[in-house]
Amino acid sequence: MTEPQVWTALGVLAAALAGVITVTTQLMTRHMAALFSGLRTEMVLRFEHLEGHMDRFETRMDRFESRMDRLEKRVDGIDRDVQAISKRVFPE
Repeated sequence: MTEPQVWTALGVLAAALAGVITVTTQLMTRHMAALFSGLRTEMVLRFEHLEGHMDRFETRMDRFESRMDRLEKRVDGIDRDVQAISKRVFPE
């Protein structure tokens, strides 16, 4: 361990190990950033698709509510008619 060649070899190996760790960390960081970017893009597309479905659903619900309002008006009219008929048939 007192030879300069041994210390030189250890220094070269340590530098190589530090370089490999640095390169690996940088590559992993870039890869993770690319994955997150792709995931973000996909999520935005899915949310836009979901918003389209929700808009169509709200439109259908509005039509349903208007039909229910018309039905309530018709039932109210029928209720008045039945009350008038029952007063004529069963006077008290």
